[in-house]
Amino acid sequence: MTEHEVAAGATYQSAERALALLTSFDQSRAEIGVTEMADSLGVHKSTASRLAAALERAGFLVRAGQRYRLGVELIRLGTLALRSFDVVATMQPAMDQLSRQTGETVNLAVPAGDDILNVAELPSTYILSCSGGWTGRRTKPHAVANGKVLLAYGAIGIPGQLERYTEHTITTLGVLQDELAAVRRNGYATATAELEEGLVAVAAPVFDGTGTCVAALSVSGPAYRMPPERLAELGKLCAAS
Repeated sequence: MTEHEVAAGATYQSAERALALLTSFDQSRAEIGVTEMADSLGVHKSTASRLAAALERAGFLVRAGQRYRLGVELIRLGTLALRSFDVVATMQPAMDQLSRQTGETVNLAVPAGDDILNVAELPSTYILSCSGGWTGRRTKPHAVANGKVLLAYGAIGIPGQLERYTEHTITTLGVLQDELAAVRRNGYATATAELEEGLVAVAAPVFDGTGTCVAALSVSGPAYRMPPERLAELGKLCAAS
């Protein structure tokens, strides 16, 4: 192997480690220490420390005491990505209309591997709401209304494992299949306290010009404002948006 090939291989490895480190942050891991980084990447602490320092200099990480959190450079890049994301721009008028009609939190989600990724949100106009900074958050499709939509219309494959989040979460494949059949019949999905207690959501598919489901549009709110008898109405509003 030539010196150039060795250098290129090292560069690729460093890039892969940097990406793996950045994607290891999530809703439950907003801050990560060097020891955790090293364990996650399978490298020595000194290697993890140098990688974190390089990402900090570039603005991708910021130090928080002895730990690190994501930096503002990612916000800048994420904002640019959303601006260039056609489905967000295309669906913005529909989201605005749905927000005015319902007053509840409106979300737009797309497939992201085996998960769903929330890419846009309009917060509820109510003081008491379920708005919680969902943009950028990944969730499992079987536990949320917009995920069921993406499953029902083939945008995401059926999960191999159905993790339980609340006592209402669907954890049986047969029950999930029945639910997805109902989504296709009705044109919308519902989820009642399956991901978070007290949270109710309805969602409908977003199709591209070829008829392929590319996203899901949802409305969510507290159970007392979204009782069972109102879900069909809200589902039809989502589908018509």
